[in-house]
Amino acid sequence: MKITDIDYCAEYGESRLNRLPVGVKLAAVGLVLITVILSGNVFVLGALYSVILMIVLFSALPKFTIIKLSLYPLVFLLLFMISVRNMSLELALVFLFKALSSSTSLIVLVFTTNYTRIFSVLKAFLPDFPVNTLFLTYRSIFILARTLENLLDMAKFRGKPSLKNLGNMIGFFVIKSIQTGENMYNAMKLRGYDDKKNSG
Repeated sequence: MKITDIDYCAEYGESRLNRLPVGVKLAAVGLVLITVILSGNVFVLGALYSVILMIVLFSALPKFTIIKLSLYPLVFLLLFMISVRNMSLELALVFLFKALSSSTSLIVLVFTTNYTRIFSVLKAFLPDFPVNTLFLTYRSIFILARTLENLLDMAKFRGKPSLKNLGNMIGFFVIKSIQTGENMYNAMKLRGYDDKKNSG
């Protein structure tokens, strides 16, 4: 899905979530993120994700698209889990529910709220630096999502998957992620931000 399609859904969507005040939705997403950060209880996190998933499934939003987009962070989570030895099932589920809860809640937010309204509210009580960083991150996420979609389409056209092709796809996606991060860093520098000044 293109960013323009998401912006159209946010502006002209007919779900009840679209009609909620921006501040209420931001507060709800904030509570989700605080729970994700502070809680390590698999049952709490599982219940949180279940509630978010039910909201998506019983809304007038494009359910399949939202769920599909929310799964993209699992690529990085999978790489992390592979690098950790002797990870228990409970800990793996904790990381899984944390990733899915945060990604799904944020995607629902951008699907139901025009991004200009989101960042205008954030600018009212946050400094310019974190707001601009969040804006560039928002755009970068969907660039990466589009890249992953293209890679998956290419994999389908190539027919039978192999470990070599899978490795090439993951490698390309990681490189593209790094490039996107570098582009975001350069964009921040062009906006006048200096990492040395902001770190001090």
